[in-house]
Amino acid sequence: MRRGGTALITGASSGIGLELARLFARDGYDLVLVARRGDRLEQLKGELERWHGIRVQATLADLADPAAPAEVVRRLGDAGLVVDVLVNNAGSGMAGPLATTDTETIRGMLRVNVEALTQLTRLLLPGMLERRRGRILNVASTAGFVPGPLMAVYYASKAYVIAFSEALAE
Repeated sequence: MRRGGTALITGASSGIGLELARLFARDGYDLVLVARRGDRLEQLKGELERWHGIRVQATLADLADPAAPAEVVRRLGDAGLVVDVLVNNAGSGMAGPLATTDTETIRGMLRVNVEALTQLTRLLLPGMLERRRGRILNVASTAGFVPGPLMAVYYASKAYVIAFSEALAE
């Protein structure tokens, strides 16, 4: 185990997830990077291993697939990896009138923003509790604090993340 342990970061191929991966690497964490874009994951893996001397596992997964969280955790077990920090960062958004938005688009967003986050937490939390160490960072949005006309489902999904995180902290 490296100085910081192992951090699993979803949505790690761009944006906030990419920057969080760089910060965790700088702090000496080995990483499990989860995202849909394999080419970006592999590029980031090489960069972080070279610059920081850490181990990185690039895990290709589409968290809109209901089976993906369990598959990610299964791969961790197969690789003998223990997650010390779970960063639920992956997210999906959509805009437009709810009445005309495609049902599958809504379902996919909820699977990523709510279901995958909940499932990964549920699957990794027991080990953290058993070891009496571990951290979970759920990335939400200020959108979770207000109503969002033309983005009602997205804003509601972020409100879920905030409420879920606060409940876990208690």
